[in-house]
Amino acid sequence: MSSSMMAVKDLNHLQEVLDMAKGESKLLVLEFMGSVNSACEFMRPIMEDKIVPAFKNRAYFYTLDVNDKNFKDLKKRWKVEALPDFVMVKNDARVNRLVTTDKDELMAAITNGLDKA
Repeated sequence: MSSSMMAVKDLNHLQEVLDMAKGESKLLVLEFMGSVNSACEFMRPIMEDKIVPAFKNRAYFYTLDVNDKNFKDLKKRWKVEALPDFVMVKNDARVNRLVTTDKDELMAAITNGLDKA
């Protein structure tokens, strides 16, 4: 597992990431973010320096840029309305979802997601 956030490149890559996490029964944290969103920019160092290292080897962390044309339909399908939107998936099931810039709130949601299914 990488110790940093990885970007989902396209829908095929997203499916590979979902399959990988499922195959290893690990939590997958997807951050729906915007490349020109100040709240998402605010979260980047918090994710890289605090949250991802805190869950190293227990969860995968990936970002999806909703401004990317590859993800416009996905944004609608997953009902992303505010950013950053963190969706936690484990064994093909969404186990938690949170729109936040609060580190402690996000860490609690990830911890809760690790304990699900």
